[in-house]
Amino acid sequence: MRKDFYIFRHGETDYNKERRWQGCGLNPPLNETGVAQAKELTGLLQDKDLQIIYSSPLKRALQTAEIVNKALHLPIEIVPDLREGCFGKAEGMLKTEIAQTYPDIFEAWYSGVDDMDVGFPEGETKRQMQERMLAVLNCLCEVSYERIGIASHGSSIRYLLMAFGRKPHRMPNTALYHLVYEKQKWHLLV
Repeated sequence: MRKDFYIFRHGETDYNKERRWQGCGLNPPLNETGVAQAKELTGLLQDKDLQIIYSSPLKRALQTAEIVNKALHLPIEIVPDLREGCFGKAEGMLKTEIAQTYPDIFEAWYSGVDDMDVGFPEGETKRQMQERMLAVLNCLCEVSYERIGIASHGSSIRYLLMAFGRKPHRMPNTALYHLVYEKQKWHLLV
């Protein structure tokens, strides 16, 4: 049976605007721009015939899912492991502060080498985020729904998609990705 997953990042928060790392330890709501982005995302999802939305428990993702759902009228289920990565001691810091405080880790994090075992003190590695997100998707392959929306976060989505051949990339708020599971194989549709 084919399963279509429409995975989307949450709308903008004030911390996104400031370039402050939120991670899973900070829980700000969407700002005005983020609310508008979520409303625009609704238009992209209306013709996908989604049957359910699974969401991170963090406000920014759940609020995005709820805004989308005002038009779609679907069940929303919270899945804790769809949360953003844990960035440990880097959470709450501006990107520039992280570069100064943890220069080696920061450089490795953004390196083109794709070191999946890099992580900030007391935080998850890229590999741990990827494995957590893959575990969620594998569990969702067992549910009866065939067209599934997933509201999550930039880093968690980025490292999940790397498992399907997508290179690391700048991901705008409310970016949307289509992942298909069919005949025991995954396909990322562009």
